[in-house]
Amino acid sequence: MAVGSVIGETFNDPEQPFVIQSGIGLVEFALLPHLDHIDHPESSLEKVEKLAASLTVPFYAIDDETAISVHNGDTRVVSEGHWKGFNI
Repeated sequence: MAVGSVIGETFNDPEQPFVIQSGIGLVEFALLPHLDHIDHPESSLEKVEKLAASLTVPFYAIDDETAISVHNGDTRVVSEGHWKGFNI
């Protein structure tokens, strides 16, 4: 998450809005892990869609069976689970 251009965080309170902070910016997208995970209600698809609406950069929401591969500027989703991309 930290290598993205922005970071969304809830500080483990699913009722609070996402706090957007600047990331390192090594890649030109934002990432949120644990999509729809039972232990991370703040990462429900409904909440993630609201977060995505506030971002102007490409954004990936991924579950724990998904990764993002970046090689020579080419971004690829590697998944055996589920994920959703926004502004891609």
